[in-house]
Amino acid sequence: MFDHISFVKRIEDLHVKLKKGSYLLLIAEETPFLEMPKYEDVSLCGAIFPRVVFKDKTYASGIIVAKLNPKAALQIIDMDNPYQLHPTAETNSVLTIVDGFSTQIADFLEAIYSLLPENAKLIGGGAGKTCLIQEPVIFDTYRFYMNAAIIITSSSTIGIGVKHGWNSLFGPFIATTCKGNLLEKINYKDAFSVYKEAIEKDSDMRFESTPFFKISQRYPLGIVRYNKDFLVREPMTTNGTNLSLAGKLDENSVLSILKGEKEDLLQAATEAAEISRSDKEDETIQSVFLVDCLSRYALLDTYFKEEVHAISKVFDKKTIIWGVISLGEIANDNQEGIEFYNNTCVVGTL
Repeated sequence: MFDHISFVKRIEDLHVKLKKGSYLLLIAEETPFLEMPKYEDVSLCGAIFPRVVFKDKTYASGIIVAKLNPKAALQIIDMDNPYQLHPTAETNSVLTIVDGFSTQIADFLEAIYSLLPENAKLIGGGAGKTCLIQEPVIFDTYRFYMNAAIIITSSSTIGIGVKHGWNSLFGPFIATTCKGNLLEKINYKDAFSVYKEAIEKDSDMRFESTPFFKISQRYPLGIVRYNKDFLVREPMTTNGTNLSLAGKLDENSVLSILKGEKEDLLQAATEAAEISRSDKEDETIQSVFLVDCLSRYALLDTYFKEEVHAISKVFDKKTIIWGVISLGEIANDNQEGIEFYNNTCVVGTL
């Protein structure tokens, strides 16, 4: 999918890395720039994320420069019109970056997945900023886009591993009233009141004196799935009655309130890396693409470097680990369908 991966600190340094061809730029949100410069015989597109990951470090400012190989095709499409995508029968892998605050994510991913060949694998994440306000964060050399997605298709193969490490603390509950990503009732009671009671029973944190997001990143919700890990859904905001989630929730879903320990989260990252490389020969591995959640990063804090190290230990020392701290993670780690995850570690072996 990619010929070369590099990192620069500033927009002004881009020209050093660019040669004829197409490039994906992953830009950390504190990187100053107003527009993309134009270069002869060079096509650029990209997205803004809270942070980027390159080798063993994460950066709040800086740019990952990924040169596409000739087998890859790139386009930006409106998330309201996913059928603009026309993948070839030879498509084996897809990298997609979506507007992390779009209300269309679930429907968009289902439509995209339906267009792909049966055995194609898909990895990606939600772009956006830590202000948690929807802004135009997808771009090319001509403009910025809102409610848009970058789609890169390739005939090359990838391995994907998905793990989170969260465990059930309270539950099960029933999501008795939902509308899209809005959870209104749990067990016929106001969703926030149930959530608040459970968390304040487990910890000294109080919603009256602690920012909501600081609490919710420690206590996400888990959708119970038959014979699978929880599908994690993170509460983003509340109006004192409902919970607004980072992702769609179906009515009558069975839920648990989750809690994670550092050791379990780090072990999950190792397992995701091991799964992603299980069907790839060592000599064919070019790089490792990491999509890791903003809340997971905030929760681990200074220990997040241990998560990156846990992943890198699974691969040869020369293998480049690169990627993003995202607002939602995307993968199909099986042939059953595509998922939009929260608080999850997704590893792609390219």
